[in-house]
Amino acid sequence: MPTLCERDPDLSIIVPVYNLEEYITPMLDSLKAQDMGGYSVEIIFVLNNCTDDTEGVIRRSGLDCKIISCEIQGCGPARNAGLDIAQGEYVWMIDGDDWLLSDTAVKQILDMVKRDGMNILRIPFSHEKYKYNYFSMVMQYVMRRDYIKEFKFPNYQPAEDDAFMDMVLRKAGYSRDTFMFLPSIKKELYYYNYMRPGSNMYRYYLGEKI
Repeated sequence: MPTLCERDPDLSIIVPVYNLEEYITPMLDSLKAQDMGGYSVEIIFVLNNCTDDTEGVIRRSGLDCKIISCEIQGCGPARNAGLDIAQGEYVWMIDGDDWLLSDTAVKQILDMVKRDGMNILRIPFSHEKYKYNYFSMVMQYVMRRDYIKEFKFPNYQPAEDDAFMDMVLRKAGYSRDTFMFLPSIKKELYYYNYMRPGSNMYRYYLGEKI
């Protein structure tokens, strides 16, 4: 089980959350199950004007983590708030209604980025609709924090991560046609819970203003 670290962490996992009381347990369980392999990891949950018991579910899970609040509505501002306090050499911005598919996911990721000194690593994720072919979702990238410190997420949604990742990957020297060729772990480590009821993407495709 991961614990809060006394030294600067190798990785900061940033999780924006909005009314995920019914959906966050699989992510919490998958984080608690991680074998960190001696790496130091901090987990930051950013409460984004939750009106349900999401915070209570996180606290009762027993997961060692930091919990902060962001009053500006939206995943972009919430992720920015997490980045502002993150101390990890690398950052991974994931969604609270998804989950990790391996109890060594974090260790595998850090083994690779540390060994090769990567600035960006693309994480294979699973979902029957998107699989690997949608390159701009931020949750599929682990990035060196100093490498992305000049960039901020915009204050709109959905697709706020499209704009952010476009800036980051252009800095890395990749065109839209070659993003898929970033160094990658081959086995899927992350499940993208696409279009769950109540999510931004679900509401967007129903025509709601979000």
